[in-house]
Amino acid sequence: MSFKSKDLYFKIHGDYALWTSPESKGGGEKFTYSVPTRQGLTGIVDSIYYKPTFKNIVDEVKVINLIQTDTKGIRAMVGKGKADLNYVTYLADVCYYVKYHFEWNENRTDLEYDRNQRKHEAIAERAIKKGGRRDTFLGTRECLAFVEAVTEEEYTQVESCHAGQTLNFGIMFHSFEYPDTPGNPLFAYYTNTIMADGIIKFKRQNDCGIKNELSNYEFKYPKQIKSVEEEYKEMEE
Repeated sequence: MSFKSKDLYFKIHGDYALWTSPESKGGGEKFTYSVPTRQGLTGIVDSIYYKPTFKNIVDEVKVINLIQTDTKGIRAMVGKGKADLNYVTYLADVCYYVKYHFEWNENRTDLEYDRNQRKHEAIAERAIKKGGRRDTFLGTRECLAFVEAVTEEEYTQVESCHAGQTLNFGIMFHSFEYPDTPGNPLFAYYTNTIMADGIIKFKRQNDCGIKNELSNYEFKYPKQIKSVEEEYKEMEE
């Protein structure tokens, strides 16, 4: 069995969220999914605390507030000084409780020296309490979000406005699979998404029914990263 950290929990909330559905990305007018995707939540978790030593895995999200939308007219430039009015449909007054863990990145054997579970967990918990290491957004930059720490007990006991309901959102985008080496393809996963009692339990990528190859993906390995020992020492100071 591969390594798995202890479960970590946090609350994230904001006035608006935009989990853009892929079919609405082609034009200027965007429409949000009713619930967050696992990829969107992974981006939030990575902004709280991430290193290439491990991969953050979002297990569950609990949707606390009632799902409701708000459509706004957005003035967008269309070239040669001309503007057009596009309509964007956001989720309004959102609040989510998130459960996740991290696993070692087995493709980065060069970072085995940095695999200190206790210290990574401690840094992650401290980062959650501070609201994250970088700014957090609910799907897009204009949807500013706020992170707060919660305990496992608080996660379990908080009640969703959708408790007692089972909602099927159909086929939704799930996540990307980024290549391990530069130049290899980027894959997108889609799956049927169900929320029961306000909770979505995310599948692993191998359990998703649809896998699309998108394009070759270029990236560069970071030349040097700060070790967990250094980061932990700085945190303690």
